[in-house]
Amino acid sequence: MINGILVPGGTGRIGTLHDIAWEVLADRTAHVETIEWETPRDDLEPFVRAQVEAALDRAAEVAPRARPVLIAKSLGTLAAGLAADRSLPAIWLTPMLTRPDVAEAIAKNPAPQLLIGGTADHRWWDAEAARNTGKEILTIQDGTHSLRVPGPIRNFTDVLGTVGTAIEKFLDALD
Repeated sequence: MINGILVPGGTGRIGTLHDIAWEVLADRTAHVETIEWETPRDDLEPFVRAQVEAALDRAAEVAPRARPVLIAKSLGTLAAGLAADRSLPAIWLTPMLTRPDVAEAIAKNPAPQLLIGGTADHRWWDAEAARNTGKEILTIQDGTHSLRVPGPIRNFTDVLGTVGTAIEKFLDALD
């Protein structure tokens, strides 16, 4: 069994990508712990770490034998150091790879990890840094920070299906 920990990005809310992850977790009868927050202006990494530690503790109380898996978006990827410290599997949605501390923490974590980002996310997605982690990668061509791609909305829903399938395969491989 899995304890899915959904960690938001800078908005502090769970969005579309997490909705897909939640559905995949529900299909696997996983316990899901959702974090929401008011994003502080500074001390971001300690703040994210504290929020994720609290969620991990709550999840362990509900399902103590379940394996925790972090599914974090953007700002939530500042939990990469915590994940590495605890050897937690993780899915990093649009990770902040232009921050060396995030890329290094992902690389040093021995647990399975999946990085998902878009080539049009010039602020945070760094394809070379992603490759250098040695982890599994899903790159969305022309995807923005929300993984939105140009063209009609159908193009975006196709991306969401691709992301959902990648999450399914990742979680199934953990069992």
